[in-house]
Amino acid sequence: MKAAKLCLRRDDGSIAIEMACVLFFLSVLILGTFEVPRLLLIGQKLERASASMADLVSQIDPADGNVQAKINDLMTAADSLMSPYDFGMDGRVIISSIGNPTGDQEQILWQRKNATGLDVASSIGVQGGVPNLPGTLVVREGENIIAAEVIYEYKPLFGSIVYDEKTLYRAAFTRPRFTNLTSAPN
Repeated sequence: MKAAKLCLRRDDGSIAIEMACVLFFLSVLILGTFEVPRLLLIGQKLERASASMADLVSQIDPADGNVQAKINDLMTAADSLMSPYDFGMDGRVIISSIGNPTGDQEQILWQRKNATGLDVASSIGVQGGVPNLPGTLVVREGENIIAAEVIYEYKPLFGSIVYDEKTLYRAAFTRPRFTNLTSAPN
C-alpha cells in the first residue's frame, strides 16, 4: 500500500509532458501570427493588381497603335505589383474585352494572358463565348468593358499547419477611357 501511494505521488517528468502539450499550441500560434498576415497581404496585392491592370489596359488608346505591345508591358508589370511573391511561376493575369456589338447578348471579344505562370482558365469565359459577369454588371449595345483577372497559387511557407494551399482569385472591371477596345490586339 505504501509503495502504491509513493508511485501515485511521483511527478518525475511532469514538466516535460506539460511542455510537450503547450509547445504544440504555442508553435501553431507563432506560425499563425506569421502566416495569417502573409495571406492577407497577398490578398490585398491581388486586389490592387487586378484593379491596376484593368485601369491601365482601359487607358490604352488604339489610335496610338501597338496595343499588343502595351498589353505585354502591363503583363510584365504585374510581376512588380505582386513583388516580393513569385508571380511569374505561381500567378496568372487574364485580360478580357467584353462587348455587346448587336445588343442581343454580351460576348468576350478578345482575351490575353501573361506568357508564364499557372495554367488556369478564365472564370469569365473563353474568347467568343458568353461572359460570366457579376450579378448586376450589364454591357449595353455598343459598350465595352475591360476585365482583369489575377490568379495566384498560395503556398504556405510552413506546410499546412495553419492554411492549406489554395488558389486566390480577384477580378476588376472598367470601361475604356478613350475608345472601345473591341478589336483584338495584333
